[in-house]
Amino acid sequence: MTRLGKRLLAAGMLLCVLAVGILPVKADTQEYRQQLLKTYSSDPENACARIEALLTQLEGESPSQGAMWRQIMSDWDRLNHSGFSTRRSLRDDLAQDDSLCIVVFGYGLNRDGSMKPELFDRLNVALQAARQYPNAYIAVTGGETAGVKGISEAAVMAIWLMNNDISEDRIILEKKSLSTTENAENVCALLNQNYPRVRQLAVVTSDYHISLAATVLQTACTYSAAMQGGREMSVVAGASCAASTPVGNDLSTQAWCISALTGTKGTTASSASAVQNEAGEDLPLWQEEESVFYEENLDDWYE
Repeated sequence: MTRLGKRLLAAGMLLCVLAVGILPVKADTQEYRQQLLKTYSSDPENACARIEALLTQLEGESPSQGAMWRQIMSDWDRLNHSGFSTRRSLRDDLAQDDSLCIVVFGYGLNRDGSMKPELFDRLNVALQAARQYPNAYIAVTGGETAGVKGISEAAVMAIWLMNNDISEDRIILEKKSLSTTENAENVCALLNQNYPRVRQLAVVTSDYHISLAATVLQTACTYSAAMQGGREMSVVAGASCAASTPVGNDLSTQAWCISALTGTKGTTASSASAVQNEAGEDLPLWQEEESVFYEENLDDWYE
């Protein structure tokens, strides 16, 4: 764990004791949250002192918000230094029961509903993980990205896993999401609603995508636990396939996703890749317009 992560975690343990109840997001904490995201995404290696000062101020305004954001920032730093992008299999010390869920992020389908090579690569890593942990759940996540109505990424992933001898009762389907943020939010909600034993999460996706996916999934779970009555779940491991087309996975994109999950105004995702999906294809018009809207309002973030 980095120096920043250690400091944030230690102070966060104290704040968790002080924070009582589930409170709504306070309008007067908006600026602190914006500045936390901007500070870390701009210069993570030299952000420690500034982040600590902002968190201390936020804790003074709202102990519950301060505790939650201290955890979010600590996990963001932890997961960006996790080494998941170079791991091709999960480590061997995770829970050996159904308190572990392996979360497999989908990838855009071909127009006929068939899978692209990169999704096969992700699934091969997931299959190895499922065999390594035979009691774990496997959550497959992704909506209808093909030209065929009713065919979702999650459904074709589940069929592939079952054809490779993974029991259907281990598979959790999340088939409504069309983005990494929605993947994370929807999986977190499903686990909270229907799988009360799950506490550990392991992420499987492509190497360039895994820091984003892990950070966004952890943020969704942290926010749910603090603000919506969900239970604590932690991203503790990850494994990835090697890919050659990294798109839209810089820290500003991660900051944008965190802002979307936590109701923090604005975005920092202003690169051209923000209007492409993971396959490098043009997004539907409504998503392009959404990205343009955020770029045009970027200055509002930091005023």
